Amino acid sequence: MNLTVGCKVVWTESVYTPYTEGKESDFIGERTITGRITAEGYSKKTNYHFFTIHVYGAEGVNAHEIEENSKIIRRGVVLYPKCRILATPANYDELVKEKAQRKENSSPVCYAHVKGLREGFEE
Repeated sequence: MNLTVGCKVVWTESVYTPYTEGKESDFIGERTITGRITAEGYSKKTNYHFFTIHVYGAEGVNAHEIEENSKIIRRGVVLYPKCRILATPANYDELVKEKAQRKENSSPVCYAHVKGLREGFEE
């Protein structure tokens, strides 16, 4: 699976109790989120893959914490394990190639507005 800007995705993520210094967080369940990737990039420092996602909806444990039409950021390690692509942009193949080149060089982020993928988004 290759997640790029413009992909509409649904994924399930683990939910934990809030972090308290010196204590371990407890697993309390899972929530499922649907949204469209509006930006993605690799951190130069850690080479982690990050995604900015425009949220369409959420359900499950603490779903109320994820507001509809908000933007959230998730690391690739959170998205990929339980993610399904619902739709891809028309230029998906081009975006996959561009993403692979950036990963090799850990270069800047790809933004949806640059590729003309803002269609259907509400600010």
